[in-house]
Amino acid sequence: MKLLIFLAVLLSVFTACETPKKVVSDDTIISITHGTNFGHCRGYCRKEVIFTEDKVIYSQSGVDSTATPVKTEEFGNSSKDWSKLVDPLDLKKFNNMKESYGCPDCADGGSEYIEIRTMKGTKRVTIEYGTAFPDLEPLLTELRTQRKKVEN
Repeated sequence: MKLLIFLAVLLSVFTACETPKKVVSDDTIISITHGTNFGHCRGYCRKEVIFTEDKVIYSQSGVDSTATPVKTEEFGNSSKDWSKLVDPLDLKKFNNMKESYGCPDCADGGSEYIEIRTMKGTKRVTIEYGTAFPDLEPLLTELRTQRKKVEN
């Protein structure tokens, strides 16, 4: 009888310690992608980093897939780095932005984009490469910083 009571208590302890399930809404961010592109160059002119809650995928490609085959690397992502991206993000403001600002990749100046994928859909904003863009701060600075970590 004591064994039966002990097992019942032990079972209740293990079932009571269930981890809370994460709440997923339409605005839950699935991924944030940061990419750069230079249309009139040779070599690896396109670089893209996809950030998710648990991983980072870095890829490089070029115009000529024979000379510059796609290279991809995958890294783990920390919850701290993910939080630096998503916590300060104003998703409503981002979703209301235009698709393009300035003259991205004009005269081969390059372009840079941020794409945010949620349960509701995907939104991409493209700007001129390397420019300061206050409407995308502090996300843009953090994306550039984290991108440099994986490029090296």
